[in-house]
Amino acid sequence: MKFKLLSLCLLLLSLTTFAKAENLGYTKFEPLKIGLDLDYAPLEYIDDNGLPQGLDVEFTQELMKRLGIPYNYSPNTWENIKDDILEGRVELGMMVYSPYRKDIVNYSRAVFRLYYQVVYRNNDPQQFDMRHLEGKNIAYMSSRPISDTLTKAGAILHVVRDLPKALKDLSGGQYDAVICFRYQAKYHIHHQGLKNLTAEDLTLTPREYCYVSINRELIRAIDRELVKMEREGVIDEIYGDYISKLGSFKMPNWIWWTLGAAILLALVALHLQQRLHSRRLHQEMRRAQKSEQLKTVFLANVSHALRTPLNAIIGFSDMMRSMPEGTLSASDQKDMLEQIHGNGEQLLYFINELLQLSTIEGNGVDFQMVECNVGQLMREYGNLVMPDLKEGVTLHVNAQQEELIAITDPNHLRLITMHLLSNAVKHTSQGSITISYRKQDNGLYIEVKDTGNGIPQDLKENIFQLLSDKHTFVQEQSPGLGLSICKAVIDAAHGKIGIESTEGHGATFWFWIPCKFKW
Repeated sequence: MKFKLLSLCLLLLSLTTFAKAENLGYTKFEPLKIGLDLDYAPLEYIDDNGLPQGLDVEFTQELMKRLGIPYNYSPNTWENIKDDILEGRVELGMMVYSPYRKDIVNYSRAVFRLYYQVVYRNNDPQQFDMRHLEGKNIAYMSSRPISDTLTKAGAILHVVRDLPKALKDLSGGQYDAVICFRYQAKYHIHHQGLKNLTAEDLTLTPREYCYVSINRELIRAIDRELVKMEREGVIDEIYGDYISKLGSFKMPNWIWWTLGAAILLALVALHLQQRLHSRRLHQEMRRAQKSEQLKTVFLANVSHALRTPLNAIIGFSDMMRSMPEGTLSASDQKDMLEQIHGNGEQLLYFINELLQLSTIEGNGVDFQMVECNVGQLMREYGNLVMPDLKEGVTLHVNAQQEELIAITDPNHLRLITMHLLSNAVKHTSQGSITISYRKQDNGLYIEVKDTGNGIPQDLKENIFQLLSDKHTFVQEQSPGLGLSICKAVIDAAHGKIGIESTEGHGATFWFWIPCKFKW
């Protein structure tokens, strides 16, 4: 009998241990504790029966089911929920992304974006766009971006903790307007029967709505699953249907301008692709079919990459245009102009890379093979980036054979090596960068090794196909299209390129191209 009881205990212990390994340590006995914001209706709230309700609850249920993680909710008020997450009393919640907290907590990729609205009384003849807020009493729930914007607009600020009450007070004449998210405005106006209130979209940058946790591994697991759910249409199925039930909204002009610019650029990109495709009709059918398959993904990723700088350019320029004369100080104007200029340069750089990649794909690569002293070229490349090294970073050139004469194309060798060096310099703030080269397998092997930030796992997997993989987008933290260009050239030379990296522990980029040697 004792032996049977001991065997049963060991079996239960092994099952519990297995469950923890599969579910990031969460079991039905020790479930994941999720914070529920009582003040975030209609996305999440507690109903009259004391049960969690809302779209976030429905979506989280599907997400946790996919991850196989048992969980329960810990409700709290809006002003306390963020402290519950930051101090570890709950392990997961949903919040808008804040650049001020990004270094102390982990955010998932955006589930969707929240847009701001301004709510005011129907019979109020005043205007409530960003150009006409000076001297007006505006209520809002605590938010640094809103506070900074309203202060610059000259509004009288009223921070509130109870949004339903603030909207009711607005209906009674206490404030001139209330700023909140689109979902909240529609829900509370209808829920409280505040028929004398109306809402319209406001020219403020939308906020990314994300999962947030101090547990980095949990967020990484959620990110992987969110990619699948977006691809399968689960996010649109749950949240999109609800958005349609809320009714239509008038979008502000800056959104239409942004969409128009994105469509125009997408059409230009489509035109380039169609011209490229027409030049390849005489080539193999296999290449033509592959190009057709990539067209949709290409356009989606191009529009994604262009959207961020375009949003910033339009947003800052619209803000400067809408502010009354004399509102902005000279330093504020300079900061905004620098933001517009910087994002414009980023947009131009991306388009130039896009055109370079398109030229390579369309016309192929013309290699001019000559004798090259590889060691001398590597030292020259090192000298070129030397002035850009951060203080304390050293650069070394290592070789198995000092005078290595290869018959190769020096222009393309320079393009690839300088791209790898530039990335290493950009991401290395301490330690060293090492260039190595040698003969290997009837070809030339070159690697650039650094002690910098390393490459995140989700980016590393598709880092050479930033325009051909529908799950990888060109983002601020990615290295742009330089590596895609390198791979296109190396593929044309029948070579290979790769990366070895652990996030936070440096990276080693290498490539191999077949070539002959004089000695």
